[in-house]
Amino acid sequence: MEEFLHVLLHSLIDTAKLLPVLFVVYFLIELLEYKNIFKFEKSKLLKGKSSPVMGALFGSVPQCGFSVISSELYSKRKISIGALIAVFVATSDEALPLMISNYKAIPSLLLLLAVKIVMAIIIGYLAMLLYSKVFKFEKIENKSLENNKENHSEKKQPDEHEDEHEEHLHACCHHDLQDEKFDWKHPLIHCLKITLYIFIFNVVFGMIVELVGEDNLISFLGTNHFLQPLLAVIIGLIPNCVSSVIITELYLAGGLTFGSIVAGLSVNAGIGLIVLFKENKNKKENLFIVLSLTIPSLVFGYILHLLPINLI
Repeated sequence: MEEFLHVLLHSLIDTAKLLPVLFVVYFLIELLEYKNIFKFEKSKLLKGKSSPVMGALFGSVPQCGFSVISSELYSKRKISIGALIAVFVATSDEALPLMISNYKAIPSLLLLLAVKIVMAIIIGYLAMLLYSKVFKFEKIENKSLENNKENHSEKKQPDEHEDEHEEHLHACCHHDLQDEKFDWKHPLIHCLKITLYIFIFNVVFGMIVELVGEDNLISFLGTNHFLQPLLAVIIGLIPNCVSSVIITELYLAGGLTFGSIVAGLSVNAGIGLIVLFKENKNKKENLFIVLSLTIPSLVFGYILHLLPINLI
């Protein structure tokens, strides 16, 4: 019971820290949708050829909010998949403040940031290329279905209620984007829903870590040298700040190679993955995104793992 209360308290504190960030994120997204939806959707920086580069630069900023913003925007098709994945790869969650606090780790931090930005750009463009191939037939089918619907609707007798419904644009939770007044309650409700979702996940994951033991987890990773990048990736895929803390602390203690920390932190998109799975209903795309993060991160991680890079 005492362990559960300990996890509950820490989960509550960690989630409460995110609440202001999440509200600002959802408020801004709502405002952009309401005030400038058409121009925002057509932004070349978000959806164009340079979007993975922009995603890599934004993702390198030490703020978990960027992964949340990216997941939310992608679920509404306002950024490219390349930009989303670039943000996920470039972000390092809690690793940056931990490494900054240790002056001996500054060279490693600078190299880590440079490597992850380059990786984010490469993987982002690769994901865009693969996505167009993997989902090519699905897009063709969707277009044909849309054309059939348009032809069918032209034959149907127009209805006043249908016209009125079609003229209005709707965002998530089916709220109207063309209301005369800006509804500030919607981003608040949306924020609270996501916050509750994150809190539940934090409690569940916190109990797992509490039962297994953080020291045992670190010891297990440290004693399996060849498997380090793979194990770091598995830990990194857990959408929680604890995973980035474990990977970083183990590296600073000399228990992980540089390639392993790169692999683990490249797949660690923080709560961005939680929001993605919550908001994006296309399971195939979500699986594609996870694989696009995992496989290249493992490849880059093992290449760096085998190189004699020791900056600590």
